[in-house]
Amino acid sequence: MIAPRRALVASGLGAAVAGAVVATLALGGCTAQPDVPSLAAVEEERSLTMTAAWVRAAAATDEYIARDWPEAEYPPLRFERWIESGTAVEETLACMEEILDRPVGGQEERGVVDLLPRPEGEPTWQLPVAQLRCQVQLIPWTGLYPFGGPLEQEWVRHQLTVALPACVRRWGGELVIPDLDRAVDASIFPTSSGREVVATQSVWLAAELRGVDAMTQARIRAMCPDPGRTLAQLGPVEIRSIDVGPAGSAGQP
Repeated sequence: MIAPRRALVASGLGAAVAGAVVATLALGGCTAQPDVPSLAAVEEERSLTMTAAWVRAAAATDEYIARDWPEAEYPPLRFERWIESGTAVEETLACMEEILDRPVGGQEERGVVDLLPRPEGEPTWQLPVAQLRCQVQLIPWTGLYPFGGPLEQEWVRHQLTVALPACVRRWGGELVIPDLDRAVDASIFPTSSGREVVATQSVWLAAELRGVDAMTQARIRAMCPDPGRTLAQLGPVEIRSIDVGPAGSAGQP
């Protein structure tokens, strides 16, 4: 798991899962019908999805510790907070140092960490268990987590078939979506297009405008509600507080 001198510090949840302050976003003046899920309902669904994923990852981590270091003593595993992907290594090392109450090493290039030798008298399990604990406490947010539950799918379809077409018509244009399922996926899952390196989450990867000039098209894309852009702006979701481990239980969120 951890080499005597070197190790890669990575997110346990990032390996287990292939994502919350939300602004109220205008939907082009269209009022959702009562049977259409709200954006708040989508957030709640995402929270439950991510909480369940975290519980599975934490339970697997706890089982791994119990199998390899049955003598290990540690408090229940618990999610603490989301962290920026760019600072994940540094924050994980700081977390480990706080647990062990000693320096653990430094980061070299390409995310490789040079770990310091284990002090004499320190149990062999303490360093790897500290790393595993920190990997489930601090989760890097990337925006690429696999959401897209039933409520989210329904919300996006409503935006594509009701709210967005109505907004486009007000500008005198026509919205053309050749493949609705593809447009839903483009709105939920970030996708790379052409030579772009950064993935884009937008309905405009799978939709086109007709009947208006280029300038009006640009205004429509900027002013009308793109469900992909709206979902991307939601940011990190809430992971419910659940203890997993020797003194806790992997309960249902």
